[in-house]
Amino acid sequence: MSYDNDYSHGERRSSRRSTRHRRAEKKNGGRILLGFGLLVGVALGLGAWLAYTADAAYTYLGQARDHAQAAKTALLEGDAQQAETSVDDAVRTSTQAKDATDSLIWKAAAAIPYVGQPLDVVSQIADVVNGLSADVLTPSVEVGATLDPSRLRGPDGAIDIVALRTASPALSQAAAAANVLDAQSQAIEEPTFLARVGDARTQLQDQTHELTTLLTNTDIAAEVLPAMLGADGPRNYFMAFQTLSESRGTGGLTGGFGIVRAVDGKVAVDSLASNAELRIPYDPIDLGPDFFDTYEGRFQPTRNWQNSNVSPHFPYAGRIWQSMWEQETGERVDGALATDPVALGYILDVVGPITMADGEVIDGSNVVRITQSDAYFRFEDDNTARKAYLQDIAARVVAKMQGNIGSPSALLEALGKAASEGHISVWSADPALQAILGPTKIGHEVPDSPEPYAAVVVNNGAGGKLDYYLQRKVTYSAQSCDGPTRTTRVVAEITNNAPLQDYTTYIAGRQNDSTRYDGPPGTNRSVVALYATQGATLTNATIDGTPLFLLTAAERGHPVFYVPVVIEPGQTTTIEYNLVEPTVAGEAQAPVQPQSAPAPTEVDFPDCN
Repeated sequence: MSYDNDYSHGERRSSRRSTRHRRAEKKNGGRILLGFGLLVGVALGLGAWLAYTADAAYTYLGQARDHAQAAKTALLEGDAQQAETSVDDAVRTSTQAKDATDSLIWKAAAAIPYVGQPLDVVSQIADVVNGLSADVLTPSVEVGATLDPSRLRGPDGAIDIVALRTASPALSQAAAAANVLDAQSQAIEEPTFLARVGDARTQLQDQTHELTTLLTNTDIAAEVLPAMLGADGPRNYFMAFQTLSESRGTGGLTGGFGIVRAVDGKVAVDSLASNAELRIPYDPIDLGPDFFDTYEGRFQPTRNWQNSNVSPHFPYAGRIWQSMWEQETGERVDGALATDPVALGYILDVVGPITMADGEVIDGSNVVRITQSDAYFRFEDDNTARKAYLQDIAARVVAKMQGNIGSPSALLEALGKAASEGHISVWSADPALQAILGPTKIGHEVPDSPEPYAAVVVNNGAGGKLDYYLQRKVTYSAQSCDGPTRTTRVVAEITNNAPLQDYTTYIAGRQNDSTRYDGPPGTNRSVVALYATQGATLTNATIDGTPLFLLTAAERGHPVFYVPVVIEPGQTTTIEYNLVEPTVAGEAQAPVQPQSAPAPTEVDFPDCN
């Protein structure tokens, strides 16, 4: 009895325990499944919420960007009311975008490696757009009505310099904020996926940089123009008209000149004359040992007006012209300006054509060709008549600018384009003003700084007028930022597009033993110089693949490597420079020398900041 019954009893108890265990497991399994289901549901819900929020944020960002662009356009067109409405909309929608990306859940999701990175990019974009709307566009609109170009220039042509000075503090604040946001925008990384987020990032970076450049230039103008336009007393400036058909460091030979006089915002141009009114030689001035060693012995630029701007550093030309005019007249000008036919073309596109006494119409489409090429053939036997003709063109353009202008904002845009391309240069004898102007594109200076730098400069080497046909392309590239030095490469492609035809000696050059060379008609001779980064050394150079020996000099701490080059019509000469440069932070610069034809420049540099 005992064993079998005991065994059966124990078996029954074990069976009951197994049943309870299975029931418990089933119950726990149900709880686990329920919990897992809840987690999946929550995850799906959070995912849907993130997707909805991301879409909303992206939509708000798109709206904010459009409103911001509309505000900028309205400002440039002088529509203060529309600008104010658009900027209010930009602030509202950018704030909505920022609020959508500020939640803890969004930030937690954005912190997930790889998967959350596009969300983090959206957050950064929202921060920048909101900052642009609130901290940049809002104060800009507040001074927008004051700086409306149609109101800033009075009926008598005078610039409202009081309005400029009043607006200057707000502009400085907006420009400073824009620069900070531009740097913040450029630092946003490419999203790991989601192409439309990447597109939004690129558009933001482009628009932020464009807006920052515009505000910075406007801020500089508001800061320097009142004093330069005679707010603190009359100011006078030597203005050179550069002939791009005969290249010089700052653009071209001084073909003519005038004196610009400014009093209380009113500007007038007088003493327009051709270069025949200038004499040779003048008493030299001291511009330092590097300048003397590099230029004075060969070109006598401080004594000979023909070579006064052989250096690409425009302040040198300004000081030389100041000295020459003082020796001519006893008047000491307060600065110097330079322009050329390309800038005149941009101006004529806005103010309309000029009509010469014989009915000839000159406009933006033909002024460069007429002044830099046609005139030399038309007056090939009468150089005096040609200079009078060119002087007449300049006088008529100046008069047109001083008259009633239908679209002042369009004229400002044309002048800005000319300045950005180097076709307008300004130097002030006032050290405080020059400190502001110098580093800008309109200052056209060779910087005294260690940042990566490569300027290819052509000076005419034949005493002719064939540089109208020259076209230049420059590429400046470097390797990584690793190590104290790195190798860099500069490639200059110079093409002579001169037609194979007969030219007068005045056009073709080759006028003396020092400039005589072989080649068919239209063959050109240039002195090509590379102004390299401070501390750079040249390892080797080639011309069309053949090793090249270069002469060396220095300017403002930059090594200069130069060589005469002869190019036949229809040919391209390629000069390649291989260098070792110090590895330094800063944006690489490859400024373009002003010329008749566009000069494409490519800079391929890593950011070592």
